[in-house]
Parts: sequence; C-alpha cells; structure tokens
Amino acid sequence: MNSENSTISSSENPPATLVQLGQSSLRVSPVGTGTWQWGGAFYWGYGRSYTDVDLAQAYSASIENGINWFDTAEIYGRGRSEKIIAKLGAESNSTAPKPLVATKFFPYPWRWHRSSFRRALRASLKRLNTDSIDLYQIHFPFRPRSFEYWVDALGEAAQDGLIKAVGVSNFSAEQTKRAQELLARKGVVLASNQVGYSLLNRAIESNGVKEACDDLGVSVISYGPLAEGLLTGKYRSDNPPPLLRKWRWARKRLKLLPPLISLMSDISTAHKVSVTQVALNWLIQKETLPIPGAKSAMQAADNATAMTWKLTNDEFEALNEATQQYVAGSRTRFI
Repeated sequence: MNSENSTISSSENPPATLVQLGQSSLRVSPVGTGTWQWGGAFYWGYGRSYTDVDLAQAYSASIENGINWFDTAEIYGRGRSEKIIAKLGAESNSTAPKPLVATKFFPYPWRWHRSSFRRALRASLKRLNTDSIDLYQIHFPFRPRSFEYWVDALGEAAQDGLIKAVGVSNFSAEQTKRAQELLARKGVVLASNQVGYSLLNRAIESNGVKEACDDLGVSVISYGPLAEGLLTGKYRSDNPPPLLRKWRWARKRLKLLPPLISLMSDISTAHKVSVTQVALNWLIQKETLPIPGAKSAMQAADNATAMTWKLTNDEFEALNEATQQYVAGSRTRFI
C-alpha cells in the first residue's frame, strides 16, 4: 500500500493522503465505509433502529469528511446494499469526485460455471448502475469449485474491462500467493485481500496472511475493524450488543474488554478523539485499510477523523502489547 501525493479534502479536518490500492491504478482514502449493515434487516436491524434517511446522511458525511470508497457485496441485504449505494450516488449533490465502490462475488455451492460468475457480476453492475466495478472481490475461497477457478474467471472479467481492480477476501497466505500467480499470467494485478483484522482479531499476523500481502504488494483491507462494536467502548457485560451479535460471540469477549477499553480511553482523551478512532488509527498504522460500518452521519464523520491524526510510538506499542493474546488462534469471523 503506497502513499501518493494526491489528497482528499475534509470539511473540518486536514486533508488525508490517498494511498494506492495494492499495485492497481486505484487511489483510496486510508479509511473506507463498510456497508454490511446497509439493507441488513435480520442481523443488523435495518428499517428498525436505522432507516434509509440515516444511511443517506452516513453516505454524505463519509464523502464530506474525505472517505472516497464504499465496500459492499452482493449478499449484503440480498443486493439491497448495492442498490442503496447506487441510489445515493445518483442523488448526491457533492462536488467531490464520485466515490469508488468495492463489491464481492459469493461462490455459492450451486454456482458451478463461469457463466454463474458472469451473471453475478452483471447483476452487481446493474444494481450499482455502472459499466465497470472499481474493485471486484471473491468473497470466500469456498468449495466445491476451487478458488483457482473463480480467480481465473475474475481475471478474464478484468481483461474484458468489466472490473478496474481485482481482489480476494478471506484468502489464506498460500491462496493469496496462488491467486497473484494466476492473475499475473493474464497480466492482471491482485490489488487486495480483505480479511478480518482488529485489536481483538490479530490472527493474520501469525498465520502468514499479513506477511504474504506485504511481500506481494497486496493491500490488506481490514473488515470487522471495530469487532462489531466491541471496540467502540459502548458495550459492557451488562450492556451487550443487540440481536444475534450478543449470542454469536460477544458475551465471552465482553468479560475481557475492560482493561483494553481503559487503555484506549486514556489514549483517546490524550488526543481528544473517540475510542473508535483509536482502534481505526492502530489499523492504519499497521498499514492496512479499515472499512468500519456507518449507519449515521455521526459515525461516518467519526470514522473519517481517524485519518487526521496519529498514535505515538508508545501508544502504538502499548496497544500491541495489550492485545498480544489475539495474535494467534482467533477464529472470530465477520463478512
């Protein structure tokens, strides 16, 4: 991930430097906006705790505060997330350049042929109302088809001009290396690998994924950067996350959080920022691209502000030490 001289403007904060996405031609802000929640009624409560009005405000606040890309997927809200992004883009009055959109192909077990890939790709193109996708990613290296099969299809679509940059998601170190080799044969660059990474999920530091991506010049896009809200400081054992997140995995982690949240709170106070921004800034300093979700203008603006300041070396090392237990063996998975 290489820094470039181009910058993005913010309405209140100093501009942040755009970075190159892997070795592709795309330039992205150090923080993107994740849209897993956009349209996700069952898991996230879309339509109940937040509405399209809230998402429109989050979209505008992201752009106004310097975020220039949104990450989505065909399975987010069964395509609704992609449609929301397209609608908001068409209605936007912002004078900023049109934001980039990253989306994903999901290798369902009934998808056996390249024609399935093309149909899925064209369906995303239609929902996003565009002729080409800025970053198209394989969501998981799931069988029964080998991941190589889908990577090859991804490369062909890039050659045909339907994709500007290609990426993968949830690929292991060896799978990432193999994907890079297969794409290189077609003259296509592997731009990114989107993986779970946060202060509470540092497994990519021990399983070889981070090292492989760094060696290959592949950007790491960090999903789940706030551990589904646990790293915002608003949840406690007596105030767990709502809906399925409470039962999925949060209850066990909440008991271990107080010392880490206390450290993050001290750092946030010193910099006059939020606890959320501490978690995101740590990932930026790990030279990754976090994509926190945003369901309101306030959340989007707060996420973006993480790009405008920097942890001290002592603070960075203190966070590393406090979360060392999460380097190995974390099985927490987000999508």
